[in-house]
Order: sequence, then structure tokens, then C-alpha cells
Amino acid sequence: MAPKRRRSGVSQDRFSDKPPASSSDSTTIPRLSRDKLREFHARCRGFLRFRSLVRPAPVLKKKKTTGVRCPNVGITHEAIKPVHEVIDLVDEEDSSLEEQVAEEDNKVDKEHSSPPRTRIDSYLRVPLIRRSPRLKKKRAEVSGELFTPLSEEEDAEVKSALSVRNRMKVLVLHKNSGIEIRGETLQCLKRCAWLNDDVVINLYLELLKERETRDPQKYFKCHFFNTFFYVKLTRPSYNYKAVRRWTRYKRLGYNLIDCDIIFVPIHRDVHWTLAVINKRECKFLYLDSLNGSDPTILNALAKYLVDEVKDKNGKIIDVSSWDREYVKDLPLQQNGYDCGMFMLKYIDFYSRGLELNFSQKNMPYFRSRTAKEILRLQAD
Repeated sequence: MAPKRRRSGVSQDRFSDKPPASSSDSTTIPRLSRDKLREFHARCRGFLRFRSLVRPAPVLKKKKTTGVRCPNVGITHEAIKPVHEVIDLVDEEDSSLEEQVAEEDNKVDKEHSSPPRTRIDSYLRVPLIRRSPRLKKKRAEVSGELFTPLSEEEDAEVKSALSVRNRMKVLVLHKNSGIEIRGETLQCLKRCAWLNDDVVINLYLELLKERETRDPQKYFKCHFFNTFFYVKLTRPSYNYKAVRRWTRYKRLGYNLIDCDIIFVPIHRDVHWTLAVINKRECKFLYLDSLNGSDPTILNALAKYLVDEVKDKNGKIIDVSSWDREYVKDLPLQQNGYDCGMFMLKYIDFYSRGLELNFSQKNMPYFRSRTAKEILRLQAD
């Protein structure tokens, strides 16, 4: 083999009339040219990212409608038009919101960004039109609130609550429910911790209900059963009498049958899932962050709904025609400990009437945000 040629101080251009560079020049010129080359490539990449962000959005062309009814909804295509108008109105008038959403999209994976404007196949999107106009407008405005970073003060408050010195300290007390949160209880919201504490989940569900009460035009009318409801209903076997008094009007302040959506957390030994009674669309939904399914859960809830209406209203309803869907197109967990947080965010997004446009990458942020909301006893 020929010996490797060493670099010398002689210029690479053998046909040049320039004098050979000194040894000091030969050591600096290649390094500088390499830096300039890297800078050039970096600027090119930055320019391409900029072009991808600021390229004009496609113009939605109005199509002639024939008045054909949408399946399982009962409204014409003309009724879907206000959804596009609301979103376009917010995008054009509120430029600050668009910039905020663009910044958040840089942090979140592109595949979990907001859905196209023309998509209307969400479970809760079309029925949302039937509520007041204020709800439709706020639906488009709320998207930026879901991923707002914590301030320095809020982040410091969460870190202090999760520190070792506060493990035995009572951090908050929720007066309406009597739930008490200690530092050791809040440890399940740390990163890589399993959200196995019923106290934290039940308190967060109480805060979601209070959030809806503060601004009823912004959210669906929902009922959030706690984590003990399904266990009491089905173990050792189905027993409606065990939970009959849970939904009295004196206790809730409203009739359960008047709610749009009813959320039922399901704890399956070492895994959290969610069952939903969507009364607006006559559906029973099952959401599992591991893409599992269990027909016995939806069967039990269907039987419960019939018994509940008969007991409280004296009527008999037929739910045999209701759809029973095991949602597959939803964010899935990529580890063995985030199932509880996924369940809470399913509830949070569905109660807003939004699609589940988050991913595993958002879980550390959602943990910190949930801890902040619990410490301040207010869900955002």
C-alpha cells in the first residue's frame, strides 16, 4: 500500500503562481472554510424552515351544496359551513394567535399538529354547531391555550411541591370534595412516574367540572364520574342499586340525563382507560392508550344508562341502536407509565369539543401543567 500523503504547507493549487503559504496559514485556512461552509448550510436550513412556515395557506373554494344529509348527524352540508367561517375569521383577524400556534407547532411534532381546516370527521365537531354562536368562536380560540408553557413562577412552584422536603406537607385542600393533597401524593405527577393515585385523578376531575361551571358556553355540559364508580357498579357483578344514589339531583344540582357527555374512568388492575357516554350523538365510546378493547365495559354502561333513565325519569329508552365504538385513531402511549395522563387528556380535550391532537412528546408538559392546576385548584 502507498503511504498516506501528509498535508504540507504547499498550496493545493499546483498551477498557481502564488507563493506557498506559511505553516501558520495552512492550519487556519481549512478551519475557517469549514466554519463558513457550516454557516452556509445552517442558513439554508433556516431559510427552508421559514419558507415552510410562511407559505400561503390554500384558499378554501366554496362548493355548491345539494342539501344531502350527513350520515348519523341529521344536518345538511350548509350547516357545516359556519365551522370554516369561524376558523378563518379567527386566523385573519387575530394574527397574534396564529404566531403563537406557529411557535407551539415548532415544539410539537409536525405529525401531531392541528388537523386540516376542511376535515369535519371529529366525533364532537358537528354537534358543536348546535350550541350558541359564542361556543363556536371560542372553540377556535382555545387551541393556543392547550400548550401554553408554564411561567418561571409556575415552574418553580411545581418543582418546590415535588421536592423531598414537602413530601409530608399538606399542599392543598379542596373544600367542595374534601380531597387533601400532600407532597407524597403529588409525586405520581413526576416524570416517568405511574399515575396510580385515585386522589389526584379525582381532584382533577372535580376541577374540570368547576371549569365548565365558570364558563358553560366554552365547554360541553359534562359529568365526570370518579374512579370508584365503575368498580362499585360492576364488582363482583353488575349492581345498579350500588350507585343509584350517586346521581341524585340534590347531590349534583342537575340531572345526569341532561348532560351532553358522561366520562367514566376505568382502572383495569395496572392500566387506565376511558369509557364515554356521548348522549349528543347516541354513542358509547371506549378509549385505550394501548389500543385495547373490552365489550363488557360498554355493555355495562349501556345497561346503566337504561336503568338510570328509568329510575330518575320513569321512562324506558332503547339504546340498542346506539353505536359502540372502540376509538382507534387516537394518541397512543409509548411507555408503560403514562396511561393515566393519557386518560386525563382524553377527557380534557373531549370536554372542550376538540380533536385529540397531542402525542407522547407532550406528556412531560401535561404532567407539570396538571400539577400546577392542582396546586392552584383551578383547571385552565
